Amino acid sequence: MSTFLIVLLSIVGFLALIVGGLVFLWFYQGGCCVRRIRQKINRRDYVRPVLKSAAGEPEA
Repeated sequence: MSTFLIVLLSIVGFLALIVGGLVFLWFYQGGCCVRRIRQKINRRDYVRPVLKSAAGEPEA
């Protein structure tokens, strides 16, 4: 029984690694909606208010 479980869990773990790698590559390449979210939220949206407040200008 333990040999069966070892083989079964090895196969399941290997398949999980393959699926996880494919999901990672899908998100790394942009996914379906990741690109749109990245365009909406970029670094300038967060840096600009901080720079304005550091320069002494009141925030909008």
